[in-house]
Amino acid sequence: MVEWSLMILIAHRGNFEGRNIKSENEPEYVNKALEKGFEVEIDVWFKNNEWWLGHDKPEYKTDLEFLKKKGLLKLDELDEFW
Repeated sequence: MVEWSLMILIAHRGNFEGRNIKSENEPEYVNKALEKGFEVEIDVWFKNNEWWLGHDKPEYKTDLEFLKKKGLLKLDELDEFW
């Protein structure tokens, strides 16, 4: 019997080289992590009919095109928008 092991590297809020609080959830920072081959967990907000990224509050305006990128880990509640 062959046993397979798969490791998925996840950049929490885009952090891939240690924590960088100033850049967390910033779209450009998230893109850098994706380019390096990481999956990225992001904090998504939907407020006033607009999509935002940010941990404690909406900080970076974004759109569905960005949120549909391969490698972004999304919340189940957002499935209806895909």
